Amino acid sequence: MKTLLSAAALSLFTLSAQQARAEPVNLTLKLVDEAGKPLAGQALRVAIGSDAEASAPGAGQRLSTDASGIARMTAEATIDRRSIPSTSIYTRHPAEHLVIGVELDLIGRRALYRVRLDQTKAGTVGQINAFLASAGGRFDQPLAFHADTQSWSLPDDPAGLRLTGIGAELEAQSMTGSAETGRIITLTIAKQSFKRR
Repeated sequence: MKTLLSAAALSLFTLSAQQARAEPVNLTLKLVDEAGKPLAGQALRVAIGSDAEASAPGAGQRLSTDASGIARMTAEATIDRRSIPSTSIYTRHPAEHLVIGVELDLIGRRALYRVRLDQTKAGTVGQINAFLASAGGRFDQPLAFHADTQSWSLPDDPAGLRLTGIGAELEAQSMTGSAETGRIITLTIAKQSFKRR
């Protein structure tokens, strides 16, 4: 019995060690305006990994978009395995999960756009949220959402300027590959302009 328990514990340890292994990631990020026009020469910082890794103030690499609005980056990152909801409330799908942090300007402030990607058999699911830096420098303060006006405000000024969006939209996303071949990720992010409400 003791031998069986030891073997089971060793198998679990081996499985978690395999899941925690860093994998090569090749990212192509395209930055456009709301009309789809490429934004050339835009300074940005990109971090690839988990929520904690992407939110650190100095993580990742500082890049600039080229004439086509594209920035490229290669890194090593740990891919998490999890399950995500399907269209049915009774089923979930296995997914390989990664977070990409993109630091951009938001009305004169630096904001981290945290892009969550889930690679499933059916394709890549993506979501984007915006965070400002807290006193400690980590980007962990989400924009405040106001349901009554369907608008957002800065977390340190909830009664101030109302924004019609979070400053960027995820237009397209793709994550392909595997632990053996490495991951290839392409993102298109559209920067927004704002109107007062």
